[in-house]
Amino acid sequence: MAWLMTAAAGAATAWGISDFLAGLLARRLPVLTILVGSRIAAMVLALLAAAVRGLPATWDNRLWLGVAAGVVGLPAMGLLYRAMRDGTPSVVAPVAAVAALVPVGWGVLHGERLGLGAGLGVAAGLLGATMASWPVPSGAQHRRRRTANLCALGAALGFGIYFVLLPEAGEADQFWALALARITEGIGALILVLALRRGDRNLLRPPIVFVGLSDALADVAFLTAAVAALAPAAVVASLYPAVTLLLNRSVLRERLHTIHLYGVVAAVFSVACLAR
Repeated sequence: MAWLMTAAAGAATAWGISDFLAGLLARRLPVLTILVGSRIAAMVLALLAAAVRGLPATWDNRLWLGVAAGVVGLPAMGLLYRAMRDGTPSVVAPVAAVAALVPVGWGVLHGERLGLGAGLGVAAGLLGATMASWPVPSGAQHRRRRTANLCALGAALGFGIYFVLLPEAGEADQFWALALARITEGIGALILVLALRRGDRNLLRPPIVFVGLSDALADVAFLTAAVAALAPAAVVASLYPAVTLLLNRSVLRERLHTIHLYGVVAAVFSVACLAR
């Protein structure tokens, strides 16, 4: 169980770093540029890995769920970047809290049983993810908070479905489940650029590429943990807003509100419970 939680915590860390950087980029670059560039970078990585790995020996129809995960993941990520642009990192609260409920419920409905310690960890994780990024109104955020919250809620639903589809596909072939999701997202991003006829030479700037690669590595860590135990893995992975907040505090010197500090403490307690 400890290795599983380590992998899930690694996913949370990578996603938190990726979202922190994406939030910085969204302040000076169009959301579409960040979304498309990062998805293309992740697709290229998936294609290179697929060229080395080779095609699966037999096709399993469950791998279509990997394609479906990519279809859902692309707009969800776009909504997240839009929410971070229009608000602050705290806007991801619904993403962290609500998205985790979907795979937790799915896992329990399909036979996963949580002991007392794990159940307490799930509750603390959901509470911590919510508190760690609870919206604290400010002048600029207040004016655009409604749009940002709607985008974050849409992202929450998309990520929750993604967290269910990817492990289901991973039961057939973990590598190809993830590769298909990333290739699908990349193709969708290219179609989006062609449809909108918006070329941008900033698409593959190093920071944008790093966002895409960090997302891809987080998916690898999450899928490794989720195939073994979906519900606790999803909760721990959903704690990534705590990482984003800590980076904002340490790098940008943004003050950590009291409720956010309590959320980080609850997140650490959650990881400790689930790792037992």
